Amino acid sequence: MGRFLMLFAALAFLAADAVAALKVDPVFSSNMVLQQERPIAFFGSADPGSSVTVEFNGKKVTVKAGDDGKWRAEFPAVKAGETAYTVRISDGKKSVTLNDVLVGEVWFCSGQSNMQMPVGKVFRRGWSAENCEEEVRNATDPQIRYAFQRLVSSQTDRKPARYSQATGWVKCSPDVAHYFSATAYFFGRKLRQDLKVPIGLVNASWGGTRIEPWISEEGYKQAGLDHEAGQIDRFKMTPEEKKAFEAKEQERFSREMAAWYPNFEKAEAAAKSRAAGWADPAFDDSAWKKWNNQDRYNKFVVRWYRMKFQLPKSMQNQKVRLSIGKVGETADVYLNGKRIGGWKPFDAEKSKRISLELAADAFQPGENVIAVRTENFFNSSTTNNMNSIRQARLSAGKARFALNKWVQADEYNERQQPIAGKRAPGFINIPYKSHQFPGALYNGMTDAWTKLPVRGVIWYQGCSNAGQQHYYPLHKALIADWRAKWNNPDMPFLIVQLAGYEPGRANNWKNSDPNRPSGYALTRDIQQQMLKIPNVGLACAIDIGEAANIHPANKQDVGRRLALEAERIAYGKKIVSRGPLFRAAKEENGALRVSFDNAEGGLKTSDGKAPNGFAVAGADKKFVWADAKIDGDTVLVSSPSVPAPKYVRYAYVGYRGDCNLRNQADLPAYPFRSDAIDYAAVK
Repeated sequence: MGRFLMLFAALAFLAADAVAALKVDPVFSSNMVLQQERPIAFFGSADPGSSVTVEFNGKKVTVKAGDDGKWRAEFPAVKAGETAYTVRISDGKKSVTLNDVLVGEVWFCSGQSNMQMPVGKVFRRGWSAENCEEEVRNATDPQIRYAFQRLVSSQTDRKPARYSQATGWVKCSPDVAHYFSATAYFFGRKLRQDLKVPIGLVNASWGGTRIEPWISEEGYKQAGLDHEAGQIDRFKMTPEEKKAFEAKEQERFSREMAAWYPNFEKAEAAAKSRAAGWADPAFDDSAWKKWNNQDRYNKFVVRWYRMKFQLPKSMQNQKVRLSIGKVGETADVYLNGKRIGGWKPFDAEKSKRISLELAADAFQPGENVIAVRTENFFNSSTTNNMNSIRQARLSAGKARFALNKWVQADEYNERQQPIAGKRAPGFINIPYKSHQFPGALYNGMTDAWTKLPVRGVIWYQGCSNAGQQHYYPLHKALIADWRAKWNNPDMPFLIVQLAGYEPGRANNWKNSDPNRPSGYALTRDIQQQMLKIPNVGLACAIDIGEAANIHPANKQDVGRRLALEAERIAYGKKIVSRGPLFRAAKEENGALRVSFDNAEGGLKTSDGKAPNGFAVAGADKKFVWADAKIDGDTVLVSSPSVPAPKYVRYAYVGYRGDCNLRNQADLPAYPFRSDAIDYAAVK
């Protein structure tokens, strides 16, 4: 009898495993939108050789899973409409149902933080859209659907779609709209209002990312970008090879740091002596600042953190675990004046954290003081280290106590004196572990969605590549790559041109030097060059920037301008979707007459004043800010200090708060330079 029960259990387990084999690809879920006017395919996996039947739109298609278990069922294209479809998929043992599926217009929305930035629940400058509370209250159109791709990085493997904030597609409502990408939402809302069809938005974006991780390996090779393709090939290692590479890099760093570190200790000795009492619980830290991760330096900073606290009753009279992540390359942790742990910069990375069990008598009745001394030598990781201090905690069983109310003071920073003229050794470099590695975000966040037909792409990125001419071939490669991956060589690709931003000039932008433009100006120029590629659009945002805020709050205009480009390029509407775009400059009586495309009906300014932001130069290319006046559909630009002007620029800086030139459609003029760079020669 026992053997029979065991056999029965085994058979039941195998049967359950077989039933579980039917899967639908994660890009499909209830509430999704399918692209209209394109053949519709459903796909997934099942037991090899099994029959899978899919019912959709009154039709039934049966296919057989291949030897690899993959199946694909195809249906004719469907026109957009309000019909909510039910999709039923079965292999005879298990079934999957997708409810409330619409057919409409689907757009893939990607880039870095300005695309990731949500609408927001409560306005917080830099990370929510203006008027967000009202926008969310009014986000009641269920025919706008949203899929939020989770942040996933992968060096080599192509990952399936994964969702953030939900388990699949969601309908727009005040309950969920606050986490929608603001740019994507306002773009989709405008399309929904004008096209009167369901709109699907897939958001796959990651703040701070460069363009390189979004391009596939095949895209690099097709574009002839040998450096990035070679980097991908170089790190195609076995697990054993990676382990050896990482060990060698750790050994190199530890050796070089151990040799350099005495220089730092010697230079910093006097400052360390002055801070000798900072770990003492009786030390008066009332003059210290509250924690602030923005107060950082490019080279070296020795920062102390202190926090006073009372041990929660739930943790008293028992062992308590103290957990602190990597808060610096060096750390010394003190509890009530006694050093209880830490590490040196040449120690192994895995040891640069604390998880320490403390006896009950380590804490005092009443007030306790924890102090942490940190050393940071690498600007790229300093901010993460400074953030890590606020993740410190105490725990005992299920009880948790966050150590997040720190005050801070610097014992030493780079402004005090150099370190014997020597730099710290390069930090441990494991390129393929970074989400910035070429192809890593294509593999982790994009590839899965290329299986799903879309109308086009909206793209908001460039800050992290600002000022780099190599961005030109990379951007061209991205567009070609994604069009190839979606098998749509004419797929609309709509770009947001970088908004005005230059924090160093926030208070004196009128005095900026037109001969030394910020890297943002160069990147905008490169983005504008993409307009030479068919079916590429560009939404100008120079006028909505905020000098000291890299995430301008006015995402409504960004979305609207993208939608206008979409309606002209993707939907064939005969509308003006762009502002004035530089065409030519001709010398005329000591001035330059500048002509534009998209200037029909004449030019104007947003404030009724003369145009601002123009600069001219003679043959010497020494630019000066100039006077400008509108003359019909042209602008006359001149300066008394340049009697024979030859070159002209407009808004060609990081930020100007007076970029006011517009066309009759009330769209802003694009920044430009007539002394063009030959980007096609850039490799």
